[in-house]
Amino acid sequence: MENQANNAAVKTAAEASEARISRTRMPFSPGTKKGNRLRPVFNYLMDENVSLSELGRRIGISRQSMSTRFAVDDCKVSDMEKMAEALGYEFIWSFRKKEQE
Repeated sequence: MENQANNAAVKTAAEASEARISRTRMPFSPGTKKGNRLRPVFNYLMDENVSLSELGRRIGISRQSMSTRFAVDDCKVSDMEKMAEALGYEFIWSFRKKEQE
């Protein structure tokens, strides 16, 4: 019984450690409005196991510039196209008619 409690405590500590690691890798705060534009790109980075440094290298932008783009949650459409291509995705930008209220 005591062994099960110790295993559960170790598992909980490991999960908390993993959560801290993934949060520290996020260039913006989860749960805030900031990060809504580039959050999908960041999710693709995590899915493809690519760092900001590696993505920057692939598209010819320094790690610091990549971090800044994510920190301010803004970049050019041409950069978005390059990021998508570097990650093996297609970037589609479109307009949709707003629904009338």
